Amino acid sequence: MLIIGICDGDIAVRTLLSDFIKRYKEETGLTVTVLSYDSGEKLLRHYPLEMDLIFLEIPFARISGIEIARKIREVDEYVGIIFLTTMLNHVLEAYDVRADNYLLKPLKYTRFLKEAEVARARRGQNRFIIESNDDGVYKIYTKTIRYIETDGRNTKIHAESDCISYKTMKTHVELLYEPYFVRCHTGFIVNLLFFEKLEKNELLLVTGEKIPVSRQRKREVVNRLKSLYENEARR
Repeated sequence: MLIIGICDGDIAVRTLLSDFIKRYKEETGLTVTVLSYDSGEKLLRHYPLEMDLIFLEIPFARISGIEIARKIREVDEYVGIIFLTTMLNHVLEAYDVRADNYLLKPLKYTRFLKEAEVARARRGQNRFIIESNDDGVYKIYTKTIRYIETDGRNTKIHAESDCISYKTMKTHVELLYEPYFVRCHTGFIVNLLFFEKLEKNELLLVTGEKIPVSRQRKREVVNRLKSLYENEARR
């Protein structure tokens, strides 16, 4: 899930960015919450506890976007800030508030997409989920999850230690949006960071564990592997 804020005095800009986010959600299947503000004062007054990315207009009439960003940084060190502007004349000030980038108006979807993906990757770093069952409450870092399997009416998360979850496989798929997670079988979600090899209809992990791959899902697994490791090879 991503939480994206839009703060711009122009309703046309807010509408366009909302349309971009709707398209992004359709293309990625991610859950994205949109928070929209028509003034910097409203953004500061109703600033949420958690935000991943803010698209922020610079030339507000009463308080500049730079000053808004300064106040945001007092309460939130990590949120991505993308300034919306018609001209690049605040570079040094933007550096002071650790802005991530600029988007020049008129806005284009390709530029928006790049910034959304950066925010998505940032959120994935050291991301964790909270699981609770009858035995207790557990903080599980997503990168440590090797695979999840169905376990009777429940599911079981295999990470640094095993954990019974009352979530369905569908819910796990929605929560684990990182590109290295793939549902390879009706009863299995696997983390491809642990991939060693794929032979016939079975994934072998570096831990020696074997995960079944259904014929219906094998193409998706192969495509995800190619995408994941080809990108790594190009870095």
